[in-house]
Amino acid sequence: MPRDSIHFAKSLGLCVMLAGLILGPAFPFDANAEAADRRNSDANSPRISLAEVQALRDAIERQYFVDNRLKDIDSVRLTIHIKLARDGQIVGNPDVQVTGGSERAQKSLTDSGLRAVRRAAPFTMLPKDKYDAWKEVVFNFDTGALTQ
Repeated sequence: MPRDSIHFAKSLGLCVMLAGLILGPAFPFDANAEAADRRNSDANSPRISLAEVQALRDAIERQYFVDNRLKDIDSVRLTIHIKLARDGQIVGNPDVQVTGGSERAQKSLTDSGLRAVRRAAPFTMLPKDKYDAWKEVVFNFDTGALTQ
């Protein structure tokens, strides 16, 4: 691993949203309230266990490397929305949204996030019998955790 890279294994704030239900650490806004509302309205839908979500997060975080020479890395927020096939493979191209930081930091973190998601696929840790709960996944990368 290059000296000027940071491995995100323990320092990345990564929120995972499965089929509209937010799981894991989230941005400081009302993510928990939104998750509670969705839980109440989707009471009969299949559930993904916290262990399964953690396995998904770990798979992504193990693959996420960032150039630590970027000065404004901590102000970038990255969201990657993917659709998955039943075998855990990514379907089509992920939808990426990035805010904050410089254009250089945004590009670097977008590339790193996409690489991490693609390298971690297929997501075979997700149970096939709960496919409806994970056929769409949104990853929110909070790089502010790097400076804490």
